[in-house]
Amino acid sequence: MENFPNSSLIAQIINFVLLVFLLKKFAFKPLGKMLSDRQKLIADNIATAEQEREQAALIKAEYEAEMQRTREHAQEIIQKATKAAEEKAAEVMESAKDEAKRLKDAALAEIRNEKEKAVVDMRDQAASLAILVAGKIIDQRLDESMQREMVQEFVKEAGDLLC
Repeated sequence: MENFPNSSLIAQIINFVLLVFLLKKFAFKPLGKMLSDRQKLIADNIATAEQEREQAALIKAEYEAEMQRTREHAQEIIQKATKAAEEKAAEVMESAKDEAKRLKDAALAEIRNEKEKAVVDMRDQAASLAILVAGKIIDQRLDESMQREMVQEFVKEAGDLLC
């Protein structure tokens, strides 16, 4: 090794080559493998995240469509309920009008009946009073047939006056 001027240089080169070889074998390969695995893991994570984002977008679109269908269905139910309520209100109003008309007609019929009864009672009372007055004026007792005849004549005259 005397031929070489710097024998330590050769030892350093051998040491350097040996170091590079050992680093390549024990450090660079595992480190490269670790970096490669890490790169693959990151790529897989990115791909998974992209797939999940796409799935989330699909789920969101489905959710929004379902919400729209639900809103439309709710609006339809509200419209049906409103229409049913309006129809029921109209039905109740019509029923109330019919009931009021029926009560009015019944009251008018009762009034007519009471009026007719009152007119008949008044005629009878007027006839009885007329006979009583006439009997006192004449100071005699009328027989039954004469009394009936006078009552019918008086009722006829009184009916013409009242009607």
